[in-house]
Amino acid sequence: DVTTLTMVPNVNTSVSGGTVGCYHIRLGAYGDFSAAKHAASQYAGGFPAYVSGKYYAMIGNYQSVSAANSARVSLGVAGEIFTGSNRCVAVTKTGTTQILFEFDAGTSANLAVRPVNNFGRAVTWFKNYAYYGDFEYYRHVSDRLTVINVIDIESYVKGILPYEMSSSWPAEALKAQAVCARSYTIASLGGYQSYGFDLTADTYSQVYYGTNLANANTDAAVDATSGEYVTHNGKVCSAFYFSSDGGATENSENIFLTALPYLRGVTDPYEEDVPQSLNGYKSWTRTFSGAALRSKLSSSGYKGGNVVSISPAYSENGNVIALTLADASGVSVTLTKSACYSVIGLPSVRYSVNAFADSSGSFAFEGSGFGHSVGMSQFGAYSMARFHGLNYRQILRFYYTGVSISKSV
Repeated sequence: DVTTLTMVPNVNTSVSGGTVGCYHIRLGAYGDFSAAKHAASQYAGGFPAYVSGKYYAMIGNYQSVSAANSARVSLGVAGEIFTGSNRCVAVTKTGTTQILFEFDAGTSANLAVRPVNNFGRAVTWFKNYAYYGDFEYYRHVSDRLTVINVIDIESYVKGILPYEMSSSWPAEALKAQAVCARSYTIASLGGYQSYGFDLTADTYSQVYYGTNLANANTDAAVDATSGEYVTHNGKVCSAFYFSSDGGATENSENIFLTALPYLRGVTDPYEEDVPQSLNGYKSWTRTFSGAALRSKLSSSGYKGGNVVSISPAYSENGNVIALTLADASGVSVTLTKSACYSVIGLPSVRYSVNAFADSSGSFAFEGSGFGHSVGMSQFGAYSMARFHGLNYRQILRFYYTGVSISKSV
């Protein structure tokens, strides 16, 4: 009967209504949840709890053993002072310190919440974003909660699409993005297994913020490609994608660690048709002094002075795959793979380097594109659909070498 819930770890936790204490008065064990709830309801601040396979009635939430013991004496009850393990999670009523339920199964199980809606599919709001599916709460770090959304893959992709690609973009581009997201998901399952989930909700995996921005266009793209994956030799591909390649994508081993046969760099003529007003990274310039570059390189083990020379090495696709920077005495460091843009803070690996002719000691990096340049360019997909009338299968086969678009896996 309470629809606004706040989950807290079993430590003294500040919430909007005060502090939820982690010490309680534990009464006896009961045969089931209903019996424990009934017994707890006889006391102000009472609540049921599930601890190590048994149901208990608890009273109150106190911030210290002494406070809990004083309350026990005042109430005249024969219970014991209790606090949960470092996996214990309490369910409270949002905006209050009232505990509704407490769950502690150690490392054997997580607290799970399944939203229910009698008039349609349930949607749960979490930090201003709305999501389908169920939720688990897991204390991988003792005083922090990891929130896990448990959801079917099609609903998950619907919660990715409008955040990875604008819902106003052409339908065929949206379909291509949907198939990429679905494929990347399957290929990445288990990637964070030690933390209790498969994928993160940010750019480390895919940006996933649920239903807020989803509309008929994005949902239709997911539905139209339901169950379809990018495959190579019968195996689902890690269908990497990014914003803009600036003219050519890159071989996976030149950016990441592994050479994958379907992630081969291709010359991309399509992005040129997208105006700068839409793709703000169609061309860009970044300028750094030699001193600023020295500071940025310190994280990569560079021990030299201000940078006075830079030598890029290019792949056959025209992207920078090695970058050597040196000071006046010849002390140097060579960046490779994704470090060629990430360490310095450049938008992409597609650039040239020019030293200023004056005495400023600065370098201009002039380039195009945004992102790691492996797999599908989102702006390239936009152009292929908008200006060239190509469908999502043609888009995917252009950016991924030797692949098939397969139904189910």
